[in-house]
Amino acid sequence: MAGGGEPGPGLRWHEEYPLEETLDALAMTLGARPVSEEPLATEPLWWLHQIVLAAPGGGGLVVGDVGFHGPPAGSGRAEVEIGYDVVPALRGLGIAGRACRLVLEQAWRDGADVVGAETGPDNLASQRVLTGAGFTSLGYFRYVIERPVGWGA
Repeated sequence: MAGGGEPGPGLRWHEEYPLEETLDALAMTLGARPVSEEPLATEPLWWLHQIVLAAPGGGGLVVGDVGFHGPPAGSGRAEVEIGYDVVPALRGLGIAGRACRLVLEQAWRDGADVVGAETGPDNLASQRVLTGAGFTSLGYFRYVIERPVGWGA
């Protein structure tokens, strides 16, 4: 958070990473979840994930983030909110769309009933990502998708 740190083993950061939004998401995550060196193997992954492009010969390039704004509420339908961002140089290549679809699969596996997202009125690219992943617009730049039949929970 203070500007230090290094990517994980075998990874390198894109020159535009981390994004300002990455640091905001990390602050939100750290404020909502106790930090643990070894998360439980059965713990749902309701947090932030890095978007990594595989590199020839192994390793990868971290080019953005995708994840959840936190776990679902303790009662009622399990609803979560997602967010994503890709470094400016690689936007428009389908990376955010693929990451969004992968995080939706994670949400369904971990028991979410509904996933929501918001975007700014002028962020047409993000609106295309969401509709391309199957989200429905509720107006006011709010999007939702319900767990498909057959995913169980």
